[in-house]
Amino acid sequence: MLKLSFISGLLVLLQTTAMAQAGAGMKLGDAHKEYEDSIARAGYPYRFPILGKKVTAKGFSLQYPVGAMLNLNNTSQLVNITDLKVGFNDIDPVPLDFVKFGEVKATMQSVTTRVDLWVLPFVDLYGIAGLVQAKTNVSIVSPFQFSSEADFKGYVMGLGTTLAGGYHGIITITDINYTWTHMDKLDDVVKALMVTPRLGYNFNFKERPNKSVALWVGTSGFYVNHGTSGSIDLSDLGPQMSKDQAEKIVAETEQWYQGLTKPQQVVVKRVAQSILNKLNNIPDDITVNYSLKKTPTSHWSLLVGGQYQFNKRWQVRSEVGFLGGRSSVLISGNYRWRW
Repeated sequence: MLKLSFISGLLVLLQTTAMAQAGAGMKLGDAHKEYEDSIARAGYPYRFPILGKKVTAKGFSLQYPVGAMLNLNNTSQLVNITDLKVGFNDIDPVPLDFVKFGEVKATMQSVTTRVDLWVLPFVDLYGIAGLVQAKTNVSIVSPFQFSSEADFKGYVMGLGTTLAGGYHGIITITDINYTWTHMDKLDDVVKALMVTPRLGYNFNFKERPNKSVALWVGTSGFYVNHGTSGSIDLSDLGPQMSKDQAEKIVAETEQWYQGLTKPQQVVVKRVAQSILNKLNNIPDDITVNYSLKKTPTSHWSLLVGGQYQFNKRWQVRSEVGFLGGRSSVLISGNYRWRW
């Protein structure tokens, strides 16, 4: 029955890391007065962003408005699980409120693409699509010891907006996105909201103003839908429990087992029997049905990042998140063009 805990982890993975544009709508300093004047004189003949002509007339250097980005992301998140219910085959899930969890950790690797458009000089809209692969590790510490690991795969889609700007090198970037993650062993779509404000500095090369290095610090808020339900074959969980424990549950000799309700005893004993069969290499097909509520151990974490801009068409960036039970590494490349 404890195997259901595995799913808790994957909901945590939908954290599609925010991918903002550094230095959008940048007002340059006195060191680049000549370049700033040339921007104002050149005008802005393109469709986007709206108001582009007005802001370039004031000496703002704009990003090319359209971009395509490839992102590689690796993330881990600690999760709290509550309201666990478990059943098997055609038996409806029953509450297992006596189960106490140890560490529940979800890890995810994703490859996503992002296409964006600066509709205003400081407002970017984008869409996300990609593939995700996840793994969850769950441990139960009471009233028995149990651990399991499950692998998942699926795809993610999302929409987002970036609010960004800069003045004399100082940049602000706030990214908000909402994602839908479909995993192969979950009944429900995992929905997540991420809010990521950043503050940093953009260093332009004096002799080549279109080339720059931006560095920033920020914080990331991650909110995921709380409910999860689904079904999974016990064999897919790779459960680990001592043979002695499984035998005691099947024999109904554990003291804590006597205090369970009859439906709880039926579920616990059947799952323990299935684990014991697996340990004895006896075929036993059992499908575990589950539902639970999960939340990140903390909704907020810190991050640091940076971007290297070769020119207005090509940029690469990286971002590292930490604290709050969460760690993440993002690497991305971006190509931009005018429209």
